Amino acid sequence: MTSLRERYDQQLQELGRQLAPLRTRFEALQPREQLFMGAAGVVVGLALIYLALWQPFASMRERRAHELDTARALASRIEVIGVQAQQTRSAGGVVLDSSVSLLSAVDRAAKDGTLSKAPSRMQPDGDNQVRVWIEDVSFDSLLHWMDALQGRYGLRIDGAAIERRPATGTVNARLSLVRGT
Repeated sequence: MTSLRERYDQQLQELGRQLAPLRTRFEALQPREQLFMGAAGVVVGLALIYLALWQPFASMRERRAHELDTARALASRIEVIGVQAQQTRSAGGVVLDSSVSLLSAVDRAAKDGTLSKAPSRMQPDGDNQVRVWIEDVSFDSLLHWMDALQGRYGLRIDGAAIERRPATGTVNARLSLVRGT
């Protein structure tokens, strides 16, 4: 069995034999050409170091920075959701979607099937209020729809005028809805 030093020496000698033709060609060049080849070798060596060592680390650092930003954004969103959940819990379990405009909230609530028909007219009254007219609708459906508006979207009834229609349980309603505080 050969020692580590002997094996190392043997490999160096083998490498020297393989590189001997290149060395003789290098030595046959003019001094100016040798200088140019040496400079080119340094440039190639630096390029290899950059591509093999520096670039992968820089790419990994950028990827980790992006992952960190993504994780921070997710954590921020989770905190917002946590605050909303805490507010929901303190409000008695009602989930409020306050990001929806008043007209969109009324329209969505009308289309969810609680109200048997769409409002006949909706008119915004400023940024925080909307007036709604509903004709020939079941009184029970109207009450369920008003509860859905309050429960899902945080809208409250500021004013209501409800008149009975000739058909049993049917009413016309004029409502003034405002965003709850």
